[in-house]
Amino acid sequence: MVAESFPSPGHPYRGTFIGEQVKRLLEYVDRITVLCPTTYVPQFAKFSRVAVQASQPTHYELVKDRCEVLFPRYLKAPGDMCLWWTTAQWRRLVSRTVRELIETQSLSLIHANKGGLSSWSSIQAAREYGLPCVVTYQGTEVHMDLVNQQKEWKLSRDSFRLADLNILVSRSLERTLKACVQPQGRCEVILRGVDLTMFFPSVAEDVRRPIILFVGRVTEAKGVFDLLEAWRGITTRCACAELWIVGPNHRDARFLRVVESCGQSRSIRVLGPLPLREVADLMRQVQALCLPSHGEGTPNCVMEAMACGLPVVATEVGGIPDIVESNRTGMLVQKGDTQGLADALVSLLQDSDRRARMGEAAHAFAVEHFDARKTAQRLASWYRELVTESRGAVKTRTRVETKR
Repeated sequence: MVAESFPSPGHPYRGTFIGEQVKRLLEYVDRITVLCPTTYVPQFAKFSRVAVQASQPTHYELVKDRCEVLFPRYLKAPGDMCLWWTTAQWRRLVSRTVRELIETQSLSLIHANKGGLSSWSSIQAAREYGLPCVVTYQGTEVHMDLVNQQKEWKLSRDSFRLADLNILVSRSLERTLKACVQPQGRCEVILRGVDLTMFFPSVAEDVRRPIILFVGRVTEAKGVFDLLEAWRGITTRCACAELWIVGPNHRDARFLRVVESCGQSRSIRVLGPLPLREVADLMRQVQALCLPSHGEGTPNCVMEAMACGLPVVATEVGGIPDIVESNRTGMLVQKGDTQGLADALVSLLQDSDRRARMGEAAHAFAVEHFDARKTAQRLASWYRELVTESRGAVKTRTRVETKR
């Protein structure tokens, strides 16, 4: 498994959804090695904003004797300069790790969990050693980078063309990719899903309080500043309403200034990143989830909220319309429409019957479509099919060469 971010003992919130998926996959596969190349940070920069990379371990065991996680270091040029250099280093790290695993253990397949650096380097290593390669596209690398031809878009484009199996986390992602590139290999659409034993509704609606929950990185791209702008109008119409904000980057100076300047800071609680179980507990206390993002794949927090029986107010971007049906399981607004966002949230806060109907419909949809264990089961079955096909192709080539 090749990933651009993955949980570690010191930083348990980085790439949480991939970490959870790996744990579930271990119910169906023998062993997983996770490779997460990490930027090398020189000694003089240990206290800068890149200190997270510096404090990552070189390796640790996620599950004893069954899942080792590796964090090899590489040199990265500032910003997006010299992408060729970074790409070459990723390719070297993945190829070296694959070679070592083949020499010391059995290795059947490579799965890259994002388009771009991880997918391209994984495909090259897979071709070098005759292994099947799976790539999962999360959304941002397609909806933002590929469509706008930014950053690593060519790597995502070529990976989609060459992978043995492309996994898309939404129908909209599939449509966008196929409009840009024609794949040679197989394509499947499957939601990542959530742990339904952790994310489930509260026993009674009356335990929920007039609180709106935001879960995600505190950045402009996630729409948090649109939500703060909308909040000015919400509190004048719902005086007892609160906004809880959960996610990393919560100490951003601009964000804190806007919270203070909006004049409603008493009604806003900034909680920072939290473990999944605590997020699930919060979802059972609030009345709605809001994600006014500017671009998404299929966000985990939306699936988690629906599994907890929460109506969702979100923007009509990426894969969100694939899972949120407006006026049935939630409400969709246009990106950047702060007035529409405020109106949607107020309507839910003030109408308990409507909120309850949407919450019930959201939970029913989640139970049918978001079971992460079923997702892991399907992934494992696809792995087996690809490995069987790959080994059959090797045997066929061997027989042909022998006859010659």
